Amino acid sequence: MSDYLPQEVLIKILARLPPVSLIKFRCVSKSWNLLISSPFFISMQTEQAIISKPVDAGTEQIIVRRYSKAQNSELYTVHIDNEEFPDDKNIKIEYPFRDSTRFYYRIVGSCNGVLCLSDDLFGQADSTLLWNPVIKRKVTLPVPQATFDTMGPYMFVLGFGFDVENNDYKLVRMAYVQGDYGYLVPPKVEVYALSIGNWREFSGEVPVNCVVEYFWSEVLISGKVHWVAYRNMGMQEKVENLIMVFNLSSEVFDEMQLPSALENELPINLNAAVLARSLAVVQYDERVWSKSCCIWVMKNYGDRESWSKQYNIEVDGGLGTILGFRSNGDVLLTARNRGLVSYNPVTGQIRDLGIFGTKDSFYVGTYVESLSLLVEGKEARERIPSDTETESESESECESSVEDDEDRYGDVEKSEFWMQSSMCQYLTVLLKRTFM
Repeated sequence: MSDYLPQEVLIKILARLPPVSLIKFRCVSKSWNLLISSPFFISMQTEQAIISKPVDAGTEQIIVRRYSKAQNSELYTVHIDNEEFPDDKNIKIEYPFRDSTRFYYRIVGSCNGVLCLSDDLFGQADSTLLWNPVIKRKVTLPVPQATFDTMGPYMFVLGFGFDVENNDYKLVRMAYVQGDYGYLVPPKVEVYALSIGNWREFSGEVPVNCVVEYFWSEVLISGKVHWVAYRNMGMQEKVENLIMVFNLSSEVFDEMQLPSALENELPINLNAAVLARSLAVVQYDERVWSKSCCIWVMKNYGDRESWSKQYNIEVDGGLGTILGFRSNGDVLLTARNRGLVSYNPVTGQIRDLGIFGTKDSFYVGTYVESLSLLVEGKEARERIPSDTETESESESECESSVEDDEDRYGDVEKSEFWMQSSMCQYLTVLLKRTFM
């Protein structure tokens, strides 16, 4: 058929097809393989996937991750953001990293169908991965320069996104040395670009005395990564909260002011978010045992005077975490003992979505199917038992797993609570005196 179609028409037709079909079509001919594997076509297909699903049409896709007690594994599902919030039956995600980490990865961010995973939730980080689940490709990042061996005790923060100007995925990594009275500033900063495949030291300026904690979520808006940060002014000085920004294209740091009501809030209670494509900040009453929260929105990007308190959210039994916002304005959050729920901030009505997992394992992000990592990545598939494993061995493993389930699941939830409580206690002791 391609012999009778102009090349431009053929490209436009192929760019509208799902990645799974395009992977198969590479076998049609050498010319199709070269076309579909080219950076130009991959970029075009991704752009087409983004613009073909407008957020106000109820067709946007949302990826949900949680840790399943029953399966002792992370589970990923893609949902269509309409009233029913159903699974997208056309997308099946195999999880290939069951034996690679303790319990589950932290998801740094999701961009253009690529997830950035970091193994740093339950101990020292061993690996950082880029993963495209729909085409089953992964990239394992090399070890950065700043490690425990080179710096001693330290804490690091990652930011992930897509550099539109250079058509490249990038990560920025800030490593803070642990001092006697908190983290030392400025941090050691490194930048990773997928096109280069290695970390390089950042030589530009970093906002003065700013600290970002690794467990605070990033927000990606217009090619810029945003985090809540606090300015460390020393032992006797007051701490000031702000938004720290990194432009992935120009590789320049910047800072933005928060509303005056949040400047001197305990920073552990704040987290960045995106609401209707605008920068937002969630303010919890408490971080671990939260009963309520409010959401602030910057209506005009970069204008401090445009911050306004948009919603107050209260959930019977207590909140878990605000995870994201739906195209209809509902808030996706976790509620204690209820799993993932959809909350209408105007009426206060809650709808259980029937998606369950351990409390802190949930992640929600917008999702598109793309060919990203097709060329750079390696195959990432779920491990299949080898032919040498006997049936009796498999049954024995299953029985052992069932016997250990209660202890293992308890370990997951206890570890989640211990990690979050420890971080909150540390920051509260370190910073609370400056907010008194």
